[in-house]
Amino acid sequence: MHWIDRGKEPDRLASIRSRYTPRWVQYYLQGSSERPTDSRWIDFLSEIHGVFYGLCAYCEKRTRGTVDHFQPKSKFPELVYEWSNWVMACYECNQAKGDKWPDNGYVDPCSKDHLERPEMIFDFDTTTGHLRPKENISSQQRDKAWQTINDLKLNDVHHLMSRLNWLTVIKKSLSNNVNENYLVFIASRATMWSSITRAFLNEQGFEIND
Repeated sequence: MHWIDRGKEPDRLASIRSRYTPRWVQYYLQGSSERPTDSRWIDFLSEIHGVFYGLCAYCEKRTRGTVDHFQPKSKFPELVYEWSNWVMACYECNQAKGDKWPDNGYVDPCSKDHLERPEMIFDFDTTTGHLRPKENISSQQRDKAWQTINDLKLNDVHHLMSRLNWLTVIKKSLSNNVNENYLVFIASRATMWSSITRAFLNEQGFEIND
């Protein structure tokens, strides 16, 4: 998981938010008997897809994806049509997360607080592919990190294999030629699994700044 700047919300979202949000609030917070059937966030999938470079915000694999409500609709209905609450997610991560929301929440891939960004909280074991909390973070951040990893199943075997297979490609490429343009490409947030790539490059003495 890495940080993404979600940017400014699309102009047409404001009118949709004012029209449809009250229904969700009434259903979840005021006991209305009829669950809303609108899903107008789907209309913005192309914008979300562009913001996240077509990558899942959680596992970083390329995906057609869906709009995930970072803070779930059932617990935060007032945020159903908030641009600041939407992230790109693959089907698998979206299903694993569901409408869970622990007391400390999850690590936010679009956090406005620099110290709460994924790069400040997560690290990798590049020999096993495991995502893990950084050592020098607060206990609250550590709990949030493990909750995110476990609930979204980010260390399931297929994720580990994908990361390690990717690192094998990276290592082979670097053994043949260390090209600055190639380093920029593999470390780019638009490239799959760039987070573990950056961790590996840092171990090899390459400095990645952004």
